[in-house]
Amino acid sequence: SGDGTIEIVDAPCVVSTDSQNQEVVLGQVKKNIFKAIGDKSSSKPFQIKLEDCDITSNTKVNVSFNGVGDTDDATLVSVNTEAGAATGVGIGIYDNANKLVEMNTGKSTTTLAAGQTVLYYTANYVATKDTVTTGYGNAEVDFNLSYE
Repeated sequence: SGDGTIEIVDAPCVVSTDSQNQEVVLGQVKKNIFKAIGDKSSSKPFQIKLEDCDITSNTKVNVSFNGVGDTDDATLVSVNTEAGAATGVGIGIYDNANKLVEMNTGKSTTTLAAGQTVLYYTANYVATKDTVTTGYGNAEVDFNLSYE
């Protein structure tokens, strides 16, 4: 946990402190790049670092992402609907093979390395409507790890 408390876990790896509570800044994006549903902004990379990995009993990690699904495309996370929020876009999260990790249902699987394993992802805005309006595009997403 990133709040100064200690947490004991029964897992083959520990999530690095700098990976626990991240902010991925997608930045300002021009509205005119979204000409059709599915058009994407440029990708912003982020990573999840796993440390102290013991691969004697588990050799793979599954990562899933959970958040509020977009009402037009539930595979994407919805941007928050506060006053001043953009509309017509969601946020997609992609694995290192550039495959969409579907929100709340999908997962990406990676083989663990002894010691440290770094999981690479990208995020970007994706048009979910023919018309995108300007505004804030903030969202919250949790990641969950399971091992096999």
